[in-house]
Amino acid sequence: MIYIFQYMIEYRLDQSARNCNFEVTVVVAVKNGADTLEACLLSILNQEGVKVGIIVVDGGSTDGTLQIVERYRPSLSAVLNDSNLGVYDAWNRALEFCQSPWIAFLGCDDRYSDILAISKLLDAIHESPDRPIFAYSKVSYRDSADTELAVVGQPWQVARAEFEYRMSVHHGGALHSRELFQTGGFDTTFRIVADYEFLFRQRERLSAVFVSEALVHARTGGISTRPDLAILQKREMKRVLQKHKGTIFANLFWYLGMTATLASLALDHLRKLIR
Repeated sequence: MIYIFQYMIEYRLDQSARNCNFEVTVVVAVKNGADTLEACLLSILNQEGVKVGIIVVDGGSTDGTLQIVERYRPSLSAVLNDSNLGVYDAWNRALEFCQSPWIAFLGCDDRYSDILAISKLLDAIHESPDRPIFAYSKVSYRDSADTELAVVGQPWQVARAEFEYRMSVHHGGALHSRELFQTGGFDTTFRIVADYEFLFRQRERLSAVFVSEALVHARTGGISTRPDLAILQKREMKRVLQKHKGTIFANLFWYLGMTATLASLALDHLRKLIR
């Protein structure tokens, strides 16, 4: 039993839903996401052609998030609450309740853009002769007004080479085979790049398939895109390369990237001083 003290609601895991034969479970971690959570949940609930379970992990929201969760509670497989959980802790906790062969993680301010998004990812998996254990798509990055800023994503044949030194695939909304979690979950000593580290540690066996459509709309401003955390992100990337023996080229690319980041931050600081 999980207690949400703000509203004195006792949440129980829906055992009947938990035991359903879901093809995919989507994990949504949220904290104070009242402005975007409903659109995120609806984009999952409206998926057609596939049986999808949803696990919501709330990190101690104090806005209207819990009212939204309560509204959709009958359609959720599980609701977990712990104010001490970061995003990666929340994902790890949710994994304990995932029984489906495929698992996805979607930010509370992101959403699937197509009612057949998950079906298209599964179709790509089933049609591939390579027995992929990871499936991803293009992603449309959008601002708070839902204006498209960029569409990114490239086939695995290209992304695989770049994956040696950077996160060349978008993790949000992608499908992960349960096989990937046999080595454990996300390393929570990483604050920003635990999703990259999770896949990087398994890069030798990571077979993937790509859908060339923007099946996910992602809001800019996430933790991995914040300028104020750029140095921390670079330091964490260095730890990944050290921990898992990155190539000489990958380390060279890291040094060049860190130099560029420091120069950019210094230039921004200089501009502020001049003003």
